Amino acid sequence: MSTAAHKFQVGVFVILTSTFGVAALIWLGASRFFEKTQPFVTYFSESVQGLDTGSPVKYRGVPAGRVQAIRIAPDGELIEVTMDIDVASAAALKKDPSLRATLELSGITGLRYIEIDRHSGERLNQAPILTFKPPDEVIPSARSSVKAVQAALADVYDRFMQLDLGGISNDARATLQAANQLLRDERLDAVLSNVKTLSQSTGQLVKNLDAMTAGVQLGPAVAGATRVTDEAHALISDLHTGQTGTQLREAIEQITRLALNAQDVLVSLRATTERLNRSAGSLQSLTEQVRGQPSLLLFSEPPPRRPDDGPRQ
Repeated sequence: MSTAAHKFQVGVFVILTSTFGVAALIWLGASRFFEKTQPFVTYFSESVQGLDTGSPVKYRGVPAGRVQAIRIAPDGELIEVTMDIDVASAAALKKDPSLRATLELSGITGLRYIEIDRHSGERLNQAPILTFKPPDEVIPSARSSVKAVQAALADVYDRFMQLDLGGISNDARATLQAANQLLRDERLDAVLSNVKTLSQSTGQLVKNLDAMTAGVQLGPAVAGATRVTDEAHALISDLHTGQTGTQLREAIEQITRLALNAQDVLVSLRATTERLNRSAGSLQSLTEQVRGQPSLLLFSEPPPRRPDDGPRQ
């Protein structure tokens, strides 16, 4: 009797639990149909693998709706994703030119969701150009972070493939062979020995210099050099702006004037010398004539008569 009652209780519990579970599922499913939403659409130029109908749509990390449909766009190239956004979130999404929709990974499962956020700079120019009229208000898309990583990896791969790996390998092999030959060269030991000897000689030279300068006091010499430098600096400054400099400039000006006067005197002396030379030449010519004809001193002809002279007596 107790066994039959126990079975009845278990049966009633299972039936009630199943009924409540089915009712909860129906209520949860029906609530989505009665929820007020607004459709938005976005277009992706990349693969939407991992994005399914019903996937979450988030606005700056906050749940804002779900993916309603995924289909190929009318141009046959882009992927059209229709989103049902709740009314409260839709008010924030309208007429904001900085909003962009991106595909993001949900953990490590490979599933994706749509993240809507504000962007700036280059990402605002990544939205595909539409050649058709969309059915609902459009939220432009941007390249997803996964796509950006893939593009960067592809660029790195392309740059790596452009490298002259054969040439680099040949250069490295030639370098290794040259290094190996250098290490095997018998003269290397002699060079190392000379370097060691030079190092020892340099150390001994430093010790000798230390011993030679051990008793030398460099302080007074440095102080004297500093004093001489200061005096030279003061002298130069005085020559530029002081009384000594003024006197020196006046003396230079006087010397310049004397030089100019001496130059004028030299010019005068040169002219006088030339006249004396001409006079000496005339005197020499007269002396030669008198030596040849001494009578010219007594019987020389009188000078020619001038027109204004009177008659001779």
